Amino acid sequence: MIKRDDRYSAIKSMVEAGELVSFNQIFKIIPKTVVAKDLGKKVDRFNVLMTHVDEFTLQELFRIAHFCRIDEDAIIRLILHDYRDSKDGVNK
Repeated sequence: MIKRDDRYSAIKSMVEAGELVSFNQIFKIIPKTVVAKDLGKKVDRFNVLMTHVDEFTLQELFRIAHFCRIDEDAIIRLILHDYRDSKDGVNK
C-alpha cells in the first residue's frame, strides 16, 4: 500500500473550518508536484489545469477529493470558486 502524504489531512480540517475556499489554495499546503504525481499527471500539464480549472475531469477532481478526504461537493465548491474568478478576470 502506498503511503499518502500527511499534508492531505490538513486540507480537510482547513476546508471544514472555512480557511480554504478555493482549489488553488490547496497548493499552499501540499505541493502541486505531489498531487500531480498522485494523479499520474506531468507537472507541466497539471500547471495548465491549475490555470484552466474547467479542464479538470470530474474523475480527477473526485480523486483529489479522495486524497484530501473531503466530499465531492466540497471539491466542486473549491473548483467553482477558482472557475468564477478566472471567468471574472476575462470579463473585466
